[in-house]
Amino acid sequence: MKAIPLHKRPWRKLTPRQKLLREKSLAVISQLRNSKTKTLPQAANDNNITAKNVIKHTNGFKKVNGKPVVKKWDRIQRVMRINSRGQEKSVTIVDSRTASVVGRYYNSVKYFLNTGDKTKLSKFRNKKVKDSKGKLHKLETNPDEIIRINRRIEEPEYFEIYNRR
Repeated sequence: MKAIPLHKRPWRKLTPRQKLLREKSLAVISQLRNSKTKTLPQAANDNNITAKNVIKHTNGFKKVNGKPVVKKWDRIQRVMRINSRGQEKSVTIVDSRTASVVGRYYNSVKYFLNTGDKTKLSKFRNKKVKDSKGKLHKLETNPDEIIRINRRIEEPEYFEIYNRR
């Protein structure tokens, strides 16, 4: 029986180390898509991973003139957090285009939470994203619900290093 390539394995079937390497690899691919000047070795080095591991964990490259060039989009599973129906949820996203929608949504949420301006949220009204099981999740655009969700997120506990007696 032939082993399934790492980039095709579902997120839930990866070991913790493989999940970490996939996350780092996806960060490299994201950097390369957003920067026209960075090379694969530079971006891999920035994320503490080898170029060979990036290729192995993503299959996100094509050869152009003998050099690896990042593809415009990929079908690599990744887990992302979304706000839907008054809750924050973790969902497994199946491709980079959907992940980009979720990323733009979270930038709009962050902008709203920082400024109170809800105009950028309106782009996502009635917008749904599909998870790896085919279930649709409607992105939360109600400002009151977004504020409630944000308040429920726990702040990291302050750890006191010094005794003040």
